[in-house]
Amino acid sequence: MTMRRSSWLRNRFAFSEIVSTVILTSVMVVIIVTASYFANDTLNFNVESVQFDQSVNAVLSLERIAKKMMFKPYSTGTVKTSFVTTDPYVVEEGTMNVIIVNATGSFTIASISASSFKIKGGDRVGVSTTYYYVGNDSLILKGLKGSLSCVKKYQDQGAWVSLDYNRIRCVYCGEMNYYNGTSQEPSTRNLIEITVVRLSSGEISPFETSRIILENTGVETQQILQGIGDFNIKVEFLGKEQHKSLTYLDGNATLPTLINLTIVDFEVAVLGGG
Repeated sequence: MTMRRSSWLRNRFAFSEIVSTVILTSVMVVIIVTASYFANDTLNFNVESVQFDQSVNAVLSLERIAKKMMFKPYSTGTVKTSFVTTDPYVVEEGTMNVIIVNATGSFTIASISASSFKIKGGDRVGVSTTYYYVGNDSLILKGLKGSLSCVKKYQDQGAWVSLDYNRIRCVYCGEMNYYNGTSQEPSTRNLIEITVVRLSSGEISPFETSRIILENTGVETQQILQGIGDFNIKVEFLGKEQHKSLTYLDGNATLPTLINLTIVDFEVAVLGGG
């Protein structure tokens, strides 16, 4: 009886050791699989973060190139980058209207189809708060201070970095004397320079190794003569509006005003290749 019980106990202990080993092995497999999953997820997050940071730098480089090309028609600039976990877009935002408002009414001097160049980050990347690298969301800039461009990163169902030109620059150049050829006496006028950038889309075909190509496709200038008196330059865009008066721009309301409106056309494309 004792031998049988001893044999039974040995068999039971042996079975328990086997079960324990199986359970321990299963737990170890689960731990290894879980650790491997988190390691891969961390690696993917790091890759996407690096790619998004690279996209931010690419957009900032593009913005710097655009400044140098602003008044150089048919010039071209290129930024090399890669799109593995990121995607580039040119998005039509709406129409930006530039309007003159005076004592007798108002009239539109430009209607600009406004677009922005954007790059979306990978699914694991997020932006906690909107951050402006260059410029801001103002619609009118006074003088030479401030940037016509705006580069920012923000969160909108994913992380984005964008470049836009959804604003105008107004520069008061002082009082100028003009001769019309029939009178020996000059005509004195205020001179205001308004600059607008119109961004449009070329071919967007991203590859792992790509080039972002910016081309100045032309510079268009027109003149608007405004009579004596104060008036407002107003910009309307996406339900927002801003306006600046002649006197706010340091102009003389007792003189007529000549407005030189310059529209710079940029086209952005994304093509594969180094």
